[in-house]
Amino acid sequence: MTSIKSRLLALSIAAGLWSAHASAASQLSNVEQVEDALNHGTPVSVAVDLTRCAPAGTTTRPGTTRGGLKITSYRITPDGTLSFADEHASVAQDGSPLWQFIRYQVKPDQTVAFSTDIFSLPSYARLMPEINYTCAINHGIEFFADRH
Repeated sequence: MTSIKSRLLALSIAAGLWSAHASAASQLSNVEQVEDALNHGTPVSVAVDLTRCAPAGTTTRPGTTRGGLKITSYRITPDGTLSFADEHASVAQDGSPLWQFIRYQVKPDQTVAFSTDIFSLPSYARLMPEINYTCAINHGIEFFADRH
């Protein structure tokens, strides 16, 4: 009986290690690697740390948030800019519902323009001016190719 329990324990540990390895991701270090992964159907995750980005446009305050997403759709323009977006519902600090649109433009020089618009729901009234930051790949924004 102890032998069976030992084998089951060993199998469960091995399965856990295998699944952790299977879900590992490799970091992509430039826009060309990101585009190549996307163009070959590899799922790409993005980690954003706005505290490491510079305010841009009319935004003057440093960023305070971090987050992430998976790129579900993208486009590459003739000038080599990789664009993708995210949208999601959320809840404001006062409990009211809101909708956020976030756009990313990854330029050939490895800089990333980040902009977001926040609207109240259900009216879609703008809650504040557009928020803009400039980041760089591996400095404020990181890309990861998800292994299958």
